[in-house]
Amino acid sequence: SAAWARRLEDDLLDPDPGGPLRPLLYTAACYLIPAVLIFAWLLTLDARPPAGCVTDITGGGCDSPRAHALGSLVAGAPRFALALASSLVVAALLRRVGTTWRATTIALASAVVGGGLSTVLISVVTGQPIG
Repeated sequence: SAAWARRLEDDLLDPDPGGPLRPLLYTAACYLIPAVLIFAWLLTLDARPPAGCVTDITGGGCDSPRAHALGSLVAGAPRFALALASSLVVAALLRRVGTTWRATTIALASAVVGGGLSTVLISVVTGQPIG
């Protein structure tokens, strides 16, 4: 088993052969896989308005749990897209700087840093405090 016989130093000194595209794909997966799972869960919510719901004067206010969750998901899409885009930029920069980092390490680091960057950026632009 030649893989077990490799020394740690050899592994750290050899550049990752994954190239520049693999960290970007893994970073996108860090965002898209949970998003797909949440969307699938959203489809399991009840599509009927709650029993005994009284509408407001305009006839609205009695959304089903699914409609309410879908509306929230759509409203959060621009923030999600900004976080994904900033994470992809961070992943590209990290790949250029750290050629010995593995693609999964870059993906996780860029997802965390990109999400934080987008949160701070949104807070600065909108004037809303973080938290």
